[in-house]
Amino acid sequence: MAMRCNRPGCTGEIDETGFCVECDHRPLPEAPQSAPAGGCGAPGCGTAGRPWSVNGIVTMPTMPSRDPASRIMMQSTAFDAVRRCGRAGCQGRLNSATGSGAPRTKGFCPECGKPFTLEPRLKPGDLVAGQYRIEGPLARSGFGWVFLARDEHLDNRYVVLKGLVNTNDARAAEMAVRERQYLTRLDHPNIVRIYNAVTHYDAEMDEHLGYIVMDYIDGDSLQQARVPALRARARCGRRDVDCVAMPLEHVLGYGLQILSALAYLHDQGLVYCDLKPDNVMRGTDRIVLIDLGGVTEAPGRGGAFTPPFAPPREELAKYGATVRSDVFSLGKTLENLLSAGVDKSPELERADPGGISVAAESFRRAIRRATAEDRERRFADAAEFAEQLTGVVHELNGLRQGIESRSPSARFAPTSRLIDAGLGSVPPLTRWTAPGEAAGAERPPEPAEIMTGLPLPRVDPADPAAPYLTGDDPAPRELLGLPAGDSVELLLRGARAHLELGAPDAARACLDRAAILLPEPGHRWRLGWYRGLAALAGRQVKTALGEFTDVCDMLPGEAEPKLAMALCAEWLQQVDRAERLYTAVWRRDRSMVSAAFGLARLRLARQDRDGAVAVLDEVPAISLHRDAARIAAVRALVEPVAGRAAQPGDVLRAATLTRPDRLRLDDGEPDGKARQRLTALVRQVALDIGVTAAEAEPAVLGSPCTRDGLRLLLERSLRDLARQAGGPDQSDALVDLANRVRSRTLLTGWRH
Repeated sequence: MAMRCNRPGCTGEIDETGFCVECDHRPLPEAPQSAPAGGCGAPGCGTAGRPWSVNGIVTMPTMPSRDPASRIMMQSTAFDAVRRCGRAGCQGRLNSATGSGAPRTKGFCPECGKPFTLEPRLKPGDLVAGQYRIEGPLARSGFGWVFLARDEHLDNRYVVLKGLVNTNDARAAEMAVRERQYLTRLDHPNIVRIYNAVTHYDAEMDEHLGYIVMDYIDGDSLQQARVPALRARARCGRRDVDCVAMPLEHVLGYGLQILSALAYLHDQGLVYCDLKPDNVMRGTDRIVLIDLGGVTEAPGRGGAFTPPFAPPREELAKYGATVRSDVFSLGKTLENLLSAGVDKSPELERADPGGISVAAESFRRAIRRATAEDRERRFADAAEFAEQLTGVVHELNGLRQGIESRSPSARFAPTSRLIDAGLGSVPPLTRWTAPGEAAGAERPPEPAEIMTGLPLPRVDPADPAAPYLTGDDPAPRELLGLPAGDSVELLLRGARAHLELGAPDAARACLDRAAILLPEPGHRWRLGWYRGLAALAGRQVKTALGEFTDVCDMLPGEAEPKLAMALCAEWLQQVDRAERLYTAVWRRDRSMVSAAFGLARLRLARQDRDGAVAVLDEVPAISLHRDAARIAAVRALVEPVAGRAAQPGDVLRAATLTRPDRLRLDDGEPDGKARQRLTALVRQVALDIGVTAAEAEPAVLGSPCTRDGLRLLLERSLRDLARQAGGPDQSDALVDLANRVRSRTLLTGWRH
């Protein structure tokens, strides 16, 4: 049987080459993996070998190995940047244009007359230090040439020699010495290793040149890997977007490995300074930082940053090169790489509603924070940046694969509260005694319910009140009895306690005091979260949405702000936005059942009862809210939706769902109060819409299901409910309802 394409909107057959005959694409991968399959099978395109993993959450392709000799530059090109004479007191321009307009590559300094050359100082076949046989130049670094060589003392193993353009260049010499010093003391899999430091006599220039011997990385720089989509497709001869070099997962994987290297450097008291795609190699099975000539101790002055990856000049002048400088450069690097990817507009917007657009926007939020002009708004360090990128990966994995991909949040405490607008609860007796008060099943939660149901930020362990708040949450009045003093956490928790007790003015006073005490802008998301809760308490949902959006900008990898945004968007009838956010949260984390209920309500609003039940069925069996989801599924099938009554097939299905073996109620009691009410609801709707069936759920609708049989069953249910009544008025109303549904006899016409 021919395999069919599984891309949205396409059902074409897959031919023998593995491509769809209609859309000319590969089918989407069905096996669990973190990245789409790359490559089309054309020479030099795609992946080879066994994939490798970044932190166990991103599957990266093993790049095809290339013959090192094929990387040798066939023709040496001139330096684009201005090269100055390094002789003491001389700043002559060495590579000024000749009469023909071409820049000089060798000659004499126009100022002091000293001879110079900018051409490679080593030729193929040269033997350096009696050990390293030169194959040819690989590239030009910022200050010199990089050569491929073979180590004749180690079975002709390939190595890289990096040297200076000109030993008279004092800055180049300083950078080379610094690089050698740092490389010899660093040991990290994502940082290039140094093996040796050697010298070689250049007879032409009568100079001894220094070189460092480094590990040969089989791969390309990330700058070389930024192949534009059109060039990639032209090379492959197909229109397959998978040929483009960098899917979003890969860019995230690169970022995480770079952050691992940066965190290591920062722990050593160093900053990298010159992070850019040219200085990052994509090896066959890892990412490697190269060219450590710009590394300096933090805070460093005059770090070798390269525009446009350099932080603002004013910042460098005031603070020097710092950890946040590296964060900025990495953000710019990832932004540069993202521009080469396929997962960007307008392609994203044409994806399915639950596509990866939310994850792509989360990545952009992370980049915007990393590259903020205000350094205090950036990620404080590599660990914080990596934490949020990891969250984005989990979000992307959930959206791309449709399977759960989550890890415990480091910023928000777990909560067992369900925000469901009552859909997951068995209807109260007022459903029969005051039917005019009942709302449709698609009704969104009230702002007050959202406020009390959203999780709270984890307690800052550095806060003086942390020991009092790390256990079970104290009751609101108990919490307000503690002296806040200079504790930001007590002020923030106190604000929420005041909101629960209906004291908004006192809550605002707590938040104003906390705003004064917050240590730095990087922590102000906590204040924004509580301000969002305060806005919900005042039914200012649009304001709350703005606050939660700001929190999401600071914490783009967290699911909780997106849940808050989705709930606000649903209330404001921003349906598409709410659905995308709910989908991103739910596919990533099946413990956040409030998102599943949100999706169910949105589907009910579209009169998609089956879709609502389907998402409620996804609630795991081990969830605390599994029974609530089953109850919600029953109500989704029988309650009026968007003004339309249920259909007979829906009611028959709901009756099956209420069986004791499918739905546990009343602590397992077979005929408890909750089950009596839910059974009465199904029977009431069945009678109202005239359900009849030869075979039905006997315990609920009888078998066979007839109108007179339903009257008798509903009458019994209503009399059971009358015994649950809280007073005579409610009991009498239920008995009257029971009498009105009784069947008439043929002899007297009276109901019995």
